[in-house]
Amino acid sequence: MDRSRCSPWTETRSLHAFRSHGVSWHTLRFASERAREIVGRDHPFSTGRFRDDGRRILTTVAKDSGDLALEDIVTNQPGFEKVLRGFLRGLEFVEDQAARWFPTKDRRVVIDPARSFGQPVVIKEGVPTLVLSKAFKAERSFERAAEWYRVEVDSVKAAVAFEQRLQLAA
Repeated sequence: MDRSRCSPWTETRSLHAFRSHGVSWHTLRFASERAREIVGRDHPFSTGRFRDDGRRILTTVAKDSGDLALEDIVTNQPGFEKVLRGFLRGLEFVEDQAARWFPTKDRRVVIDPARSFGQPVVIKEGVPTLVLSKAFKAERSFERAAEWYRVEVDSVKAAVAFEQRLQLAA
C-alpha cells in the first residue's frame, strides 16, 4: 500500500462523520477493510471516494454502460443516488487525496500540511489563527491586532471566531 500519501487526520474526520450520520462501528470496521482493498491505501476514507446515506458506506463505481453508479462497499449492492456530502464540506482534494481543509464557511481559515506545518492559518496572509487570536486578546481590538500583524481586520475576526469554536469543542 502507498503509505506516503496517507492522511490519517482526514481518515479520523471521515470516520467521525460516518458515526455521526448513524453508521455503526461494525459496518465501519468491515467497510474499512473493503475500502483498503478498493483504493490500496492504509487510510482509504481520506481519499474522498466514499459517501454515506446514514446506514451504508458507498463509493462510485463504473457500470458496464460507462455510467457511474454508487455501490455499498459492504454488500456490493447498488446504492441510492441521494448521498450525504456534508462531511466533505470544506475539503479540497488533489489527485483523489485530501490536500487541505477549510473548516469555516467563509474559507478564510485553512488547515494545510504544506503551510505552517498544518496548523490553522488565515488563508490570505498565512498567519496562524492562534497568534491572531492571542493578539486580539492582548490588544482588545480587531483593528490593532490586524495592524500589528499586517493582516485584514476580517482575517483577525475569522481567526478569533475559529479559535473560540475550538475552545468550545474542547
